[in-house]
Amino acid sequence: MDVKELIEWTEHYFKHKDIFEQKLQNINKKGNSIIFEYKDRKDNAIVYLDLNEQAIQDINNIDEEFTKIFIVCGRLNKNINFLITNWKQLLIKKLTMIFVDTSLNTRVLLKPYVHNMVCDPDKLDSGIKCLFNN
Repeated sequence: MDVKELIEWTEHYFKHKDIFEQKLQNINKKGNSIIFEYKDRKDNAIVYLDLNEQAIQDINNIDEEFTKIFIVCGRLNKNINFLITNWKQLLIKKLTMIFVDTSLNTRVLLKPYVHNMVCDPDKLDSGIKCLFNN
């Protein structure tokens, strides 16, 4: 799996999500960022094979015009560990993280802001890892 494959997967995933509503009007790709323009909103998906500090900087610098922000990354142990280590920095209300395994066409979606409201802080590490073991 490489970034190009993840970008293609992301574009296909969002097109498929819109199959019934038919609100998606335009897709703009710029580097590892994909902007999805719908009739009633704009969403931004940023794709990384490996999460790093740049991902946190990128989401903090995204324009307010976007209704939803997505981080799409490989479903790799190092990305799961990055999520746990940087948990507090990822508690952004409109952020959804999608961890993808393109070889199996599987994904795990996680909204840190919402997850943080319902999870036991003492069990965060084991709770997150449990999500990825299923």
